[in-house]
Amino acid sequence: MQQLLRKRRLRFHQNVKGSSAKSLLDAGVGSDLQRFSVLHGLCASSYFAGKMEDAFALARQIVEFADRQVDPTFKLVAYRLLGTTQVLTGRSREALESLQSAERYRDPDRQKVLSSWFGIDPGLNVLYWKTMALALLGQYEGVAKSSEQVRSELLNHGNAHTVAAGNFYTIVRPQFLFGNLDACESDAVALVTYCGERKVEHLKRNGVLCHACVRARREPTDENIATIRQALDSNRTRDAHLFESVFVAQLAECLLKAGNTVAAEAAVREGFAFVGRSGEQFWLAELHRLDGLVALKQPQPDLSRVETSLLAAMEVARQQDARMLELRAATDLARFAHEASPGLYPCSMLEQLLVPFADAEFSRDIRDARNFLASQVSGDVLVTTMAMKPGLP
Repeated sequence: MQQLLRKRRLRFHQNVKGSSAKSLLDAGVGSDLQRFSVLHGLCASSYFAGKMEDAFALARQIVEFADRQVDPTFKLVAYRLLGTTQVLTGRSREALESLQSAERYRDPDRQKVLSSWFGIDPGLNVLYWKTMALALLGQYEGVAKSSEQVRSELLNHGNAHTVAAGNFYTIVRPQFLFGNLDACESDAVALVTYCGERKVEHLKRNGVLCHACVRARREPTDENIATIRQALDSNRTRDAHLFESVFVAQLAECLLKAGNTVAAEAAVREGFAFVGRSGEQFWLAELHRLDGLVALKQPQPDLSRVETSLLAAMEVARQQDARMLELRAATDLARFAHEASPGLYPCSMLEQLLVPFADAEFSRDIRDARNFLASQVSGDVLVTTMAMKPGLP
């Protein structure tokens, strides 16, 4: 299959590219293989460029096409693309189902040789995005298991892009999302070094961004914050906007730590604007949470906005089944409520959110929530008067 795909792809793309190619295919020109190649390229380029709804629509077309094919690789790639766009648009539960469907068509030995044609091992790429979906859903044991499987399959893998992506999506990215700063920093440095040696530039830039954010979280100096801005600008000049909502949110958090509330608010507004423009919804809850913290840090705190924003963060996270982000926002709401009205804080709600995590210690958010609960006087746990407000965005 790979030889036939490579020959037809080369011949076709010598004549037409991108949307022009799709227009010809829609008019009936080209083969099924050529149609798959063009749709795949358009879908991937759309989500990298921050055009998530376009990518989602293309992914659904690719699934419809793949379901009519016999070769399992078509189905694997199609459902992986659908799962990817569902992750990015805040549909993590649906994404996990799509990626599990793709996983059923994995054939590591057979699909490994397609790495050069797709630019990445298509079978392993399924596991990369599955790991991210599991992380957002708060399924930490699943993240650890998937990451371990990736590490095993990456041993002696010859495709540099596949190795770099595996390290980014299943090692650096989960540590970054979970707030495990020490591990993230060392892993990000290793990723940047590897990508520099093997010339995997876009993943190197994301590694630089992760490392810059970790350093600025620890030491929110002007220099460290400027490094985040420079790395963001470097991506933007290349029309590379994937995960921009995460990095802008990190910028806002670092600015808050630096005490620059005005710039932090501007970054939050920038994040909301990007989400509205791009459709990259999966980090929207975090932007609402940070909006609440910005309101709290004003010279005259807007307490109503604090509460509204934190509740909005919880509601968005709940709608997206993003347990990690819901717990993070709930912990901040608990702190805020306790400080505003000592003795009247949502401990019962926080305890309920912690139940699914049992003995897990993998996330900063779990540790923070437990530490807050432990700081309260045993036996004084009262039910909050605050309730989830319907109709929040």
